[in-house]
Amino acid sequence: MEIIKKDFSRTPVKAVLFDFDGTISTLRCGWEEVMAPLMEETILACGKDTEAEVKQLVSDWIDESTGIQTIFQMKWLAEQVAKRGGNALDPWDYKDEYNTRLMRRIEEKKKALQAGEKNPEEYLMAGAVSFLKALKEKGIKLYVASGTDHPDVVQEAKALGVYDLFDELRGAPPHEENCSKEAVLGALIRDHGLKGDEVAVVGDGKVEIRLGKENGCKTIGLASDELRRMGVNPVKRERLIAAGADVITGDFVELHTILNFLGLEEKPSMEYRELDFSGIKTYPAAIRTNLVRIDTMLNPGEHHAEKVNDPDFDILIDRIIEARKNNRPVIWSQGAHVIKNNLSRYLIELMKMGIITHISGNGACSIHDFELAYLGGTSEHVPTAIEDGSFGMWEETGRWMNEAIQEGAKNGWGYGESLARYIDANPARFPYREDCVLYQAYKLGIPATYHIALGTDIIHQHPICDFEAIGKTTGVDFRRYCYSVSQLDGGVFLNFGSAVIGAEVFLKALSIARNLGYPTFKITTANFDLIDLGDYRVNIGYEDPNYYYRPRKNIVNRPVSRGGLGWHFCLDHQVSIPNLYDALIEKGFTK
Repeated sequence: MEIIKKDFSRTPVKAVLFDFDGTISTLRCGWEEVMAPLMEETILACGKDTEAEVKQLVSDWIDESTGIQTIFQMKWLAEQVAKRGGNALDPWDYKDEYNTRLMRRIEEKKKALQAGEKNPEEYLMAGAVSFLKALKEKGIKLYVASGTDHPDVVQEAKALGVYDLFDELRGAPPHEENCSKEAVLGALIRDHGLKGDEVAVVGDGKVEIRLGKENGCKTIGLASDELRRMGVNPVKRERLIAAGADVITGDFVELHTILNFLGLEEKPSMEYRELDFSGIKTYPAAIRTNLVRIDTMLNPGEHHAEKVNDPDFDILIDRIIEARKNNRPVIWSQGAHVIKNNLSRYLIELMKMGIITHISGNGACSIHDFELAYLGGTSEHVPTAIEDGSFGMWEETGRWMNEAIQEGAKNGWGYGESLARYIDANPARFPYREDCVLYQAYKLGIPATYHIALGTDIIHQHPICDFEAIGKTTGVDFRRYCYSVSQLDGGVFLNFGSAVIGAEVFLKALSIARNLGYPTFKITTANFDLIDLGDYRVNIGYEDPNYYYRPRKNIVNRPVSRGGLGWHFCLDHQVSIPNLYDALIEKGFTK
């Protein structure tokens, strides 16, 4: 936000008057491209001016008149025609023709909104909803005054989901010459007994800014770039400064800074700044090239991996079998590359065999699994996607997963359970759900828990992301995970490639279990990764980089310091997991 008038009033506002089009809504973005040709062709038909002269004349008028009632713009057009000796139509006829042309464009957008093909966020200025809600929470009265016809403003505000946020919304009365902005502002100050500086006027046109200054109001010039829905349009900026705006901003992203200008923040605005996500643009996942697909998945028994010839690996297999025969748990922890290595069907088969009794992972595990279930593919090409900010901005993944998580939070479900229930409730969306690990775990009654670090997953980038819901559901999952760990005595813990989340969550859960008195000392642990740790059981100091590799400490060594045994296997997932499956089959394991 750019402060233009350094000596603005610090009085807290009690009411805010907004323009609508170009300030809150971008549904009418490009209206100038409709009005200008109508005016140009009408004036040119008089035969008195060159095309260049008419284009400049119309451009200057649109720039000057932005924000006034449309009928007054059309009265100007009629005057220009009459001045040139032309047969001027009634201004209302010009307005009707303009509206007909404009509404063709707007109706297409409305239909897309109603059909769910477009999200309201795509036609709202960035941060607008968060700003409106913040004002409502502070008890500020909110009003809209627009030069657009009243029925159209109401309809468009409802389509965008912002109608109920305003105390009053007034557009131009159809077929009446009435400056609604002046009337609404006058009524605000007069009828509510407000002083001028207790009211703020927010708009992208000179008309409302001048009106605000004439009444002693605080004025925010919204120099909006309507195509991008955020950032400053330099042409509007100059126009609004000339009209007397106290401050200039291109959107409502700097929420606390704007609230501070309005006298509604006690702390200095520079202390904390948040980026508003409402302006984030998402893309349909169907346009993406996927590096991992359903048709590339490996099938148990058909994939012939390089044989693992390691006596320790054989001992581990025996301990897994012994644990299951004694009805002790086998907890499977993993990073996302297990899914990305096309191994989902192995995990599902191991669950069906009764080997895996609990499966856990980080957020990326759930995302790749979920995407495969609905899209049949996952894993984009990050190096190119990060260049333009499209990385992770996939509409279906972000929206559906966040919807599932938010529903789960309301019902007290875990994160993994929430996703599985969502898939189960929407089978048509998930044609590949039979190859979805978390869904199959749900169907088999096996806990699938996901342990989320906020800000690490692409669904945290989506405009509807609710971090409270994520925290609540992953918290449920952690407690379920802790229960499984508390039963681990005589069982096995396996970690495949989760170098941070898997190792840290396991150590904390183990500490909780032991703190509560559960016997968890006769355990077997094994870590699988591509890092060669050498002699991983010997003590090493801080100077050795391997000291800082969490699974070495948190999975292989510390948990078995009072009994049990831990291993580290340096193997590719496409070698270790098929070998584990094949060895269990060869040893005749049956549930």
